[in-house]
Amino acid sequence: MPYDSILEIALNLMQNLFLLFSTIFIYTTLRYSENRNIWIKIITGAALGMFTYLLMRNPWQLEMGLFFDARSVMMAISGAFFGLIPTLIAAIVPIAYRISVGGSGVYSGVLTIIVSGSIGLSWKHIRKLIPNLGVYTEYLTLGFIAHVGTMLCFLTIPWPLAFTVIKSTLIPYLVLFPLVTMFISVVIHHQKERLDQQGIISIQQTLLQASIDSTSTMEIFAIDKNYKYLSMNQFHRDQMLRFYDEHVNVGENYLEYIHNDKMRNRIEELVKTALTGKVMKTIVEVEVTKDKYLEEHYTPIKDKNDQIIGVAIFSEDVTERHTHEQSILHLSYRDSLTNLYNRRYYQEELARLDNEKYYPLTIVFADINGLKIMNDAFGHDAGDELLITVSEELLHVFHRDQRISRIGGDEFAILLPNTPKEKAQSLLDTVKIRLQKRLINGMNVTVSYGIATKIENEDINLILKEAEDDMYAHKLFEVTSQRNETIRTILQTLYEKNPREKEHSDRVSNICLSIGEKLGMQSNELNMLKAISVLHDIGKIAIDDQILNKPGKLNDNEWESIKRHPEIGYRILSSSPEYISIAEDILYHHERYDGKGYPRGLKGEEIPIRARIITIADSFDAMVSDRPYRKALSNEKALSEIKRCAGTQFDPKIAELFIELFKEERIT
Repeated sequence: MPYDSILEIALNLMQNLFLLFSTIFIYTTLRYSENRNIWIKIITGAALGMFTYLLMRNPWQLEMGLFFDARSVMMAISGAFFGLIPTLIAAIVPIAYRISVGGSGVYSGVLTIIVSGSIGLSWKHIRKLIPNLGVYTEYLTLGFIAHVGTMLCFLTIPWPLAFTVIKSTLIPYLVLFPLVTMFISVVIHHQKERLDQQGIISIQQTLLQASIDSTSTMEIFAIDKNYKYLSMNQFHRDQMLRFYDEHVNVGENYLEYIHNDKMRNRIEELVKTALTGKVMKTIVEVEVTKDKYLEEHYTPIKDKNDQIIGVAIFSEDVTERHTHEQSILHLSYRDSLTNLYNRRYYQEELARLDNEKYYPLTIVFADINGLKIMNDAFGHDAGDELLITVSEELLHVFHRDQRISRIGGDEFAILLPNTPKEKAQSLLDTVKIRLQKRLINGMNVTVSYGIATKIENEDINLILKEAEDDMYAHKLFEVTSQRNETIRTILQTLYEKNPREKEHSDRVSNICLSIGEKLGMQSNELNMLKAISVLHDIGKIAIDDQILNKPGKLNDNEWESIKRHPEIGYRILSSSPEYISIAEDILYHHERYDGKGYPRGLKGEEIPIRARIITIADSFDAMVSDRPYRKALSNEKALSEIKRCAGTQFDPKIAELFIELFKEERIT
């Protein structure tokens, strides 16, 4: 072949190769995807068809009507990467052009377009039938198969010209064109991967931004090492506009908007710590807004090389939650009545303070005297008032430490770190003086105390025992006189509220002593009988005056309230060892001989004799005295009632003896 012909063929081939690179341009420019709409596919097919036509305008020609070009490369690549519709449209243009040119190679020319395009379209299915290949080998194989198919199309050329054509095109079609197909396909493949990855990233960014913008409670933003914004959610923008009247944008310095020095320094320190790789979480009270709390997370941002490039900040207003949690925490460590700390706090704080840096550690135990009697006599409201009174005085004196705990019903513990025993004793003396001035329902407020101090590395349990023993030693001497004084106070209060009770008790006492003497009781028994007669109605202190003085008939609830006074009296007196022996007599003085009395329904001699005596004395005096609901009965009518109820309400023997005493005028 002449040199000029070879040069012309080479130039045409080079032009073909340059035109083939248009496929890369088309793919990248249109950011092609099989999911694009139909018009994009039509435009893509038209562009591919136009470039295929230009390829065919620069062929190399073996003879008239028999010319060759790189259309097979174009169609194989089109089928493999652009899909059915663009490839069909791209094939129409070169097929029409080839038919219009005519010549002996028209059939093989048209078949070349159809076969190479079909192999490209089928490549994704063919690929599954061959072993795993690298990207270069895969597309070299595509090019080779497409061009073997192309050369088979040359067999439609009349023989022996077909042999000459195959021989002349063997190297371009089986070596050069597969390599070109491979090179262009690899470039498009990588472009496709890049575009796909960009699409995924774009979708992820959109989803992420939508996600962080969807929250209306949490500020989310990211800053670089220089505190410049990398990104932010809409809620952060809104908050910055609301509180700082600033429109913030990516690239601006976040700290420049923070004018409060304390807040800026705090954020700066947290960011610096996060930049070292630590994840920081904190709940802070906003420096510029009192009682507003934010929960903040500072998380380092790393690049693909694991280098920290910035910090992501999540900030949420947790004021309501924090307040609720603090309220729960407060309740878990506080006594609801006195608002002092509770036993749980005392135990945890004691363990914490049991450390040499807090020595001398002084422990004070305090126990209220007479809380039970106060509850029984005046009700639990009075008992609560007593507890609150003592708590207030303890807080007033020990306000600097505030480590005062209510550890039991009437027990308190005070922990005094770095306090010598002498100082604690001085404070307690002040408390005693203050409490002496306080009265509740006419009763003095008294408290027994115990003190112990840990000076060096001693067993804390031994110190606690020493303080308890000291308290109980004081209580042993203080409580008896206090109880007796309390009972006297209760009785005096009852008499002040109801003056007739004093006169009633005196008359009942005289009757009881007369009966006791008639029965031959010894002096100590007579003294007990006198005490019972004086104290038998002490339980009425807890009964509402409106019920006691009601002029009309009592309803069921009021009657049940009245019937409680023997039990209340029993509880008041049984708390004192001096009165324990007569407490049961008080409890049973409204029992009936026939078992129909209250509170236990005892019968006959199951009822203690002193209770049976006081029952008659109490009933007789009640009948011959004026009451709000009736006038007094005469002695004769009252004696007749005693006689009538002997054996039912009253012990018949004592009733008979009582009537005899009256006849003897020993009772008037």
